[in-house]
Amino acid sequence: MAGENATKRILLKNVNLLDVEKGVFRNDLDVLIEGDRVKEVGGIDPIDEESLTQIDCLNKFAIPGLFECHAHLALLTSQDDETKKQIMEDFVTTKKDELEKQVLKEFVVKGITQVRDVGGPVKNLKNLKDQISDGEFLGPDIFYAGPMLEKSPLMWEEHNKALPGFTVAVNSKQDAKNIIQKISNEGARLVKTFNKFDVDVFKYLLDEAEEHNLPVTHDPGTTLFQSIPMVMGIDFGIRCFEHGKAPWPIVLKDDLKSEHDNLMDADPKDKEVFRKKVFSSGAKSVSMTRLHQLIDKMLQNDVYFCATLHAFKYMQKQQSKEPNKDMLDKLEVLDKISLFFTKEMIRQNVKILVGQDGLMPQFTFDEMRYLKEIGLSESEIIKGATIYPAQWLGIADQTGSISPNKKASILILNKNPLEDIQNIKTTHAVLKNGEIVFQEQGQ
Repeated sequence: MAGENATKRILLKNVNLLDVEKGVFRNDLDVLIEGDRVKEVGGIDPIDEESLTQIDCLNKFAIPGLFECHAHLALLTSQDDETKKQIMEDFVTTKKDELEKQVLKEFVVKGITQVRDVGGPVKNLKNLKDQISDGEFLGPDIFYAGPMLEKSPLMWEEHNKALPGFTVAVNSKQDAKNIIQKISNEGARLVKTFNKFDVDVFKYLLDEAEEHNLPVTHDPGTTLFQSIPMVMGIDFGIRCFEHGKAPWPIVLKDDLKSEHDNLMDADPKDKEVFRKKVFSSGAKSVSMTRLHQLIDKMLQNDVYFCATLHAFKYMQKQQSKEPNKDMLDKLEVLDKISLFFTKEMIRQNVKILVGQDGLMPQFTFDEMRYLKEIGLSESEIIKGATIYPAQWLGIADQTGSISPNKKASILILNKNPLEDIQNIKTTHAVLKNGEIVFQEQGQ
């Protein structure tokens, strides 16, 4: 007979268990969970204990709890009415004061048990993480960067009106030192650099981040005329890049590349004329030789790519409500070029992370669908939402696969997701850190 304070134990019986590294299911295994960890995997003899909960998983499919790899959860904490209104439209809820809790809970019950947050006020994100950790409400484990970092003037300065600290200026080495120390003290697990930087300040910031064991992901920012383009970032040690459009300025054909580089310090009007020319050419502006050279460099340096294909599709949908032809045309080009670059990276086996650039749980599954449509296999999609983000964050010894001593965050499905990625939504049960947080009714 177990004592009152016995550690909780859960036994998943006869489950098909995904080996994420090999991309195959191992059939009819048992998984014993003790506390918040996986204790044992294999054929486990019957256990008759008062503290044991058994879940019959015959003909079910267990995969690691999913990561959303490019979210902005701090927007949930905004007091701006327009922001709240937009979130409510996407989430379809009428409980404005409970919106934050509802959205975060929905991530988990859909099997997204971890989120990599790449931009928001660090105090807001720390508060969300602490509330979830303290059991005030259900939500994913949040691995956050805190604010997006760039040189002044800030591209997204307006976000600081509703959410002070959403983006922070880094104009000097002292700024870099101060912000890395601050976000590290506030529990950040990564750094997000964005758009413009002085090169010497950028390199110094990377050194500071390394001192604090914080991996850095980089969004080169503007579509063209980037101050820290991907090739330079890779040379400096960046191992993850955001957004499918990111490669464009460094893979232009010879004549366009020369014109682009000569315009780096030109008048904005001249740059705009050039931008329109490149946009009108679309994928025809791209040198496949340069693109393949970039991809080879990514592969040689084990670089990850978070394409966020959902982002421009979502922007087009929102823009269509109040049509602006020029903006719709621009977004259509950015959508197509993002798909083009990402498809080629998939063909060459770049490691793709699954990220939506938003904060709605259903958008993560939309991103999976878009990746599948351009050729990413079900196995690689699941890796991009499990083991790859765990590896990049440096926590693959704790999460990202189902094996002894790792966190027991597990998504149990009714149908095989390797046969059709849409089956990842056939949820039977979800465990987060050893707790059953969802189970089908009648089970």
